[in-house]
Amino acid sequence: MENNPVSSRRGYPWQVLETEAGRVAAPSDAPVGEPGEQSPTGLGALLVATALLRIAAVGTGIAIVFRLTDLAGIRHNDVTIGLVGAGQALTEMVFAPFLARNADRFGRTRFLVGGPIIGALAVLLCAAGTQGLQIGAARLLEGVAAAAFVPVALGTVAAATVSNRGARARASSAFEGATLSGYAGGAALGAFTYHSLHRGAFFVLAGVYLIAAGVCLWLVPRVPPMPVSPLRRVFRAALGPGPLRAFLPGWVAVFALLGAFITHLASQLRQAVPGQNLNHHFDERLIGVLLDSWVALFVIGILLWTPVLARLGPARVMRRAVPGAWLILGTLLVINHTHLSLAPLLLPILALGVLWLAGFGPAAVAYLADCSEMLTADRSALMSFYTVTLAAGGALGSVIGGVATGLAHANGLIALGFVLSAITFLSLGPVMRYARAGFGTPGYHPPP
Repeated sequence: MENNPVSSRRGYPWQVLETEAGRVAAPSDAPVGEPGEQSPTGLGALLVATALLRIAAVGTGIAIVFRLTDLAGIRHNDVTIGLVGAGQALTEMVFAPFLARNADRFGRTRFLVGGPIIGALAVLLCAAGTQGLQIGAARLLEGVAAAAFVPVALGTVAAATVSNRGARARASSAFEGATLSGYAGGAALGAFTYHSLHRGAFFVLAGVYLIAAGVCLWLVPRVPPMPVSPLRRVFRAALGPGPLRAFLPGWVAVFALLGAFITHLASQLRQAVPGQNLNHHFDERLIGVLLDSWVALFVIGILLWTPVLARLGPARVMRRAVPGAWLILGTLLVINHTHLSLAPLLLPILALGVLWLAGFGPAAVAYLADCSEMLTADRSALMSFYTVTLAAGGALGSVIGGVATGLAHANGLIALGFVLSAITFLSLGPVMRYARAGFGTPGYHPPP
């Protein structure tokens, strides 16, 4: 049998093949030495490196928000902050499929190591920048770092969990937990180091990138190059009729929601606006603690959702998790327009919403891993659409979030959140149709 039988078959590129005996063929692309269930240390090291990369990237984003605010003074501009935030997402989106394909083709290690090194260089350039345009250019380079690293890490996780829904649920949850831990660490590190060191915070964050590179160089087992399909076949598998294309609009919308809040929530909490309690000129350290608390709840929620994900499958979990966003946004709206003394009474409701929404992330990663069975030797390239949607949604959220907050401050951000979460929920309808048809289960064939 060829290394990539699915890619060599005509018809639907994501159609499951059957053997002559009628049993489903489940080819694995995991060569000897690839981190997987047989190498928990290697997979654990990869998850640690993923968390470190996110710490550095998110911390840099937080520090840049504060830096741009300080540089602008009274001329503070939310749209400028949004455009700078979108720059990193733009290059991540553009470069991810091409870098991921070459990682499968030439070997993953050089991309897992080289990505964080490029990120460290970009952060040092942020430290040198004294204008929004200079910092924005440095963020463009930082996007290349994420494009080189994240799809390769996801491809490795998917390859380690072939034909095992329980293992895939646990690995997807672990990846999302590592990512969220990185968000928490980045929010805290960016806020606290900028408060203490100002521009020196960027040197600390560059060091975190370099530590991630070292972890991948010394602790993640090397994977030899693999045969890859023509790039047009990869794009056809992703963008042609099928379960992956059905999923992309919803994922872009949810990442736009995430991008809007990551880029603009910190700056909104730092401003003071009459009549809106969330615009309360909070201290940078308090902002970091608040963001960390949110992420900690997300991690707990992921742990609670993991056995449910293994039982129900990713599509159903995603659809059930989205209403958690409405509970969060509704609670924030009430806090924004009532006295802050009442906020502690509303925090349990806010926490419940976070726990509820937490199931979406690992379910989305598991769904994409199921889609990667389309072209098994091109897993990284297909998993790069995680990065593409993350970057596209993040860029969109950064820009329209800047417009929304410029018009109505925290109220605008909350209203945008309601719109994007509703789009996500509605766009999951086609995904549910594929789930009801049996997508992700052995023997699945596409509907006519």
